[in-house]
Amino acid sequence: MPNYLGALDTHVMGRPARRFGGVPHQAQMGPRAQAAHDRANHVASLVNPDVPGTPARDAALLPFGFPVFSFVAATGTGNITQTLNIQTPFRGQRLTCIVVRSGTSATATAPVINTFIVGQKPIVTPATPVALEIFNQSAFDTNLLLPPTIPGVIYTMTVNLTTALTSTDTLIAIVGLIGSAVL
Repeated sequence: MPNYLGALDTHVMGRPARRFGGVPHQAQMGPRAQAAHDRANHVASLVNPDVPGTPARDAALLPFGFPVFSFVAATGTGNITQTLNIQTPFRGQRLTCIVVRSGTSATATAPVINTFIVGQKPIVTPATPVALEIFNQSAFDTNLLLPPTIPGVIYTMTVNLTTALTSTDTLIAIVGLIGSAVL
């Protein structure tokens, strides 16, 4: 396998690699360090594979958004399911949300995640729902490590409210994912 993380071969534990006969020589790593190096190199190869004869692909952190979850009085506490089809290799790292409320009953309820599925892999399927606002834009240490996906894998999220809205009150939840992608 080619070395996608060349920086790991030039420095081991902060020491520069020694040279013998003009060829870089890597100092011996312990089994745990070698395993970590091999895993990181494998993951890097998935993000930026070495394909001869094709233009180089760039890895980047990119945002992707679900369609808006929009609740009104007629929605009640029923589920709203939205899907996201990302058209590039992607590995999500952070779920973000913004909730916009209008009206008294909107301030007295909360949107909750019933299910969050990547392809066929359940990410959030609790016996009791998870509050969507745990993942608000100013939340601390709420990163997720989602499975890597290829184009065509569907991300599905189902959200509902804890109590129904009344009259003309509205609640809108804007949900997005930020993660590593290949351009």
